[in-house]
Amino acid sequence: MVTNRAERVRAALEQQLLNGDLRPGDKLPSERLLAITHDTSRPLVREALQSLKSQGLIESRRGGGTFVSEHYGEPRDSPLAGLLTSIPDRAELHAELLEYRLTLEGQCAALAAERATEADLQRLERAYQYLRQTHQGHDLDAEGQADARFHLAIAAASHNRVFQQTLQGLFNLLKSNVITNIGGLARRPETRAKLMRQHTQLFEAIYRRDPAAARRAAEEHLTYVEHFTRDLERERRR
Repeated sequence: MVTNRAERVRAALEQQLLNGDLRPGDKLPSERLLAITHDTSRPLVREALQSLKSQGLIESRRGGGTFVSEHYGEPRDSPLAGLLTSIPDRAELHAELLEYRLTLEGQCAALAAERATEADLQRLERAYQYLRQTHQGHDLDAEGQADARFHLAIAAASHNRVFQQTLQGLFNLLKSNVITNIGGLARRPETRAKLMRQHTQLFEAIYRRDPAAARRAAEEHLTYVEHFTRDLERERRR
């Protein structure tokens, strides 16, 4: 059983995983540094780490050190994990995923604008700036991953654990969906530029704590993506 103080450390580390501050394969700080950071004792840090290990979120490796599991974020235990293979029509899968995201992410954005802490806003700004860098670099795979990370940072800032866990569990689906969209956008620079402007509007609405504008920006962004991907699919089938 995890004590209350150890639970606070465990929850803080898990939040870093959800926010994307800790990624699969990353090495965690030493127990000593974690104890200093969280103003607690090493035995309590050890207790928190053991709880995360029992969840399969982190692992100890031979040679020393504790690392985020390479499989963290994979929806292998979720009923949704089979979607990639159970829906053979990729266009159908991506359309359904966009419908799902449209329902969920407008509320996520509104809650993020209401509830985000200063630390949340800093993490969101880092995710946004990284998205801008990858957009300018024209690395479609990196941009797709940065896009997914940006939307997951918004979910984390909503402070709704169901939203966070749902989107994190769908990370692989979301990443695949975003990369597919950006691959099509690469042929239309003006459309790709518009999507970056939409991300900017979404980020700025959350940053200035305007829930209505954040919801509107998220919904307009995903509606635009949905219409665009449908157009691409119609062109592909001609």
